[in-house]
Amino acid sequence: MARLLLAFCFMLLAPPAAAQSFNAQEQAEIRAIVREYLVNNPDVLREAIDALEERTQNERWRRIISDRRDFSIGPADAPIVIVEFFDYRCPYCHAALDWVVDIARTRNDVRIVLKELPILSPQSMEAAQAAIASMPQGRYWAFHQALMSERGDLTSERIDALARQAGVDVTRMRRAMNNPDVIALLEQNRGFALDLTANPATPLFMINGEMVSGYNRQLLEQRLREATRDARR
Repeated sequence: MARLLLAFCFMLLAPPAAAQSFNAQEQAEIRAIVREYLVNNPDVLREAIDALEERTQNERWRRIISDRRDFSIGPADAPIVIVEFFDYRCPYCHAALDWVVDIARTRNDVRIVLKELPILSPQSMEAAQAAIASMPQGRYWAFHQALMSERGDLTSERIDALARQAGVDVTRMRRAMNNPDVIALLEQNRGFALDLTANPATPLFMINGEMVSGYNRQLLEQRLREATRDARR
């Protein structure tokens, strides 16, 4: 029995291939020991599931905030990171614009990451592609604010006009809009949103990994205060 217990510990700590060093009977006996232990100590299993979920969430958060294709504003090493998934045709995203811009302007301890999530209409998709395509020109932030401030239809002509006003080379932008990398980034954003919630809607905020659905300014500011307090500990 002592040998089997040692083997159990070895299997937990060693790589999976190490299990092959035991014969079929030994592996069956080890599995029986594990099963009996977990049945008698179910809290261990719950702790393991919780630890796995936390690790999965942390890894997803790291991937969400580390994609260099996304536009971000604020220090790269800021202790607080706000992510916004948005749609240019979303009125609640329009309403949130002033709050987002104010945070970017006044907080040097916050980094904001913007992720296009065009889910409302074909106009949403075209505007998102145009915004991403403008990024290499260094005019994204101005163009983003112009698109987000627009209350009328985002027709192709209006998108181009807003781009010109923001200093974007429209011909260059249009050439880049259907680049597979642009489409891939939008698909990835959609995948992240679906991982976070079964029915993603915009805006969808995350503050240091904590999700806030919709533009609830009171809750956003509460979460920001909590993140600020945690960062100062």
